[in-house]
Amino acid sequence: MTSHDGLPDWFALLQQALHANPQPSARYLQLASLDAAGAPTCRTLVCRQLLAPGTLVMTTDLRSDKLRGLQQNPLAEACWYLPARQQQFRLRGTLRVQGSGHGSSLREALWDSVSAATRQTFTRPAPGRRLAAAEAFERPAPTSIPACFGLLLLQPQRVDYLDLAATPHQRQLFEFKTGEWHSRALNP
Repeated sequence: MTSHDGLPDWFALLQQALHANPQPSARYLQLASLDAAGAPTCRTLVCRQLLAPGTLVMTTDLRSDKLRGLQQNPLAEACWYLPARQQQFRLRGTLRVQGSGHGSSLREALWDSVSAATRQTFTRPAPGRRLAAAEAFERPAPTSIPACFGLLLLQPQRVDYLDLAATPHQRQLFEFKTGEWHSRALNP
């Protein structure tokens, strides 16, 4: 099912929820995937942009361990709770990784939009490795995009929406099947 503007209903609900939650922390979501050994792993990321008709865009360090797991299994689920309206979105789909070889204007635009402190994190030693000497963390923020700056694009095929502000709570499942979105109400 799509709304009057051609976007999936869940996407319109998510846009409305984000509009009601203007604080920067509302962009934090939890992303679960499998690591290279097949074990579940979850981390907090920032959704930097929403692309119609429903792709979530996050930035990542391409040297991080999560990339090895995503190469083996690109399926992931984001859980996003937006407190102003007490709404939760669980978005399951496929993650695509976009790195320096893609020549993406989106990658360039997001690099330009992140803070100097965020840019500086991409000059530091690779995440998850043995702690480096303190001076390795004192490099200035780069002005050009480093090769390790990448994007994660989550394209949901299933969205489980829960409205905890409603009495009784309301739950809706949206699934992309046969080229279109379908929805059904569920018990909360």
